Amino acid sequence: MRTLAVLPSRFQASRFPGKPLALIAGKPMIQWVFEAASKASGVMRVVVATDDDRIASAVRGFGGEAVMTDAALPSGTDRTAAALAALEDSGETFDCVLNIQGDEPAMHPDTVSSVVALMRDNPDLSMGTAACPFANTDELFNPNAVKVVTDDHHRALYFSRSPIPYIRHSSLFEPDFRPWMSHEQLGLFKRHLGLYAYRPSVLKAFTKLPPHLLEQTEMLEQLRALAAGIPIGVAFTPFLSIGVDVPGDVAAAEALLRERGLA
Repeated sequence: MRTLAVLPSRFQASRFPGKPLALIAGKPMIQWVFEAASKASGVMRVVVATDDDRIASAVRGFGGEAVMTDAALPSGTDRTAAALAALEDSGETFDCVLNIQGDEPAMHPDTVSSVVALMRDNPDLSMGTAACPFANTDELFNPNAVKVVTDDHHRALYFSRSPIPYIRHSSLFEPDFRPWMSHEQLGLFKRHLGLYAYRPSVLKAFTKLPPHLLEQTEMLEQLRALAAGIPIGVAFTPFLSIGVDVPGDVAAAEALLRERGLA
């Protein structure tokens, strides 16, 4: 299976301008993501899709490949599709396209590999993503940590910023009881990670769909796919990845990288 990994990366993030070039343990954030994707088994090619010459220059400086895309594109998914189109125009063909968010410096190569394997082993699957366990209840009740519920075939039923599933006839969801949630109870919940895989035709079709009300309500783009009936397989990984949304998130990402002996 010919797999392309695209890392959408824009400079003008409202909460953290210049984020892809922010130093994480001495390296630009986008370099950490690029290196993780490059180490993943089954990934044939890795490119950074950007709209900014500064990011492109930094990527080429550490030996990576950058594809320039239109600054007006509304999302990372659209930027991923634009990078795919540019490569296809030059004669390249791919069976699977990964969208790995450029603000996930602690993305583990094994997590990427697990999503590639999911798509390889399930040729009828339109989309794939990844999830990991929650480490603690603070993460569970953090709306920036997205939750996913799956069926018995590891297909996504729903994604939410709220803790799902809700445990009825329990006091666990009351703030005073959260610290006493057991490890077994915490294991009911799955944390979604910022990584998607698409069949090229599905990626192109997805970007033509209008935003769905559920997507706009939760601000979760993957709900557009579920609402349209596009199945999303979920690969499970033990490795947490932390998205860096604001400068204050840098320390947590560096701590996770140090824990793995990488920083």
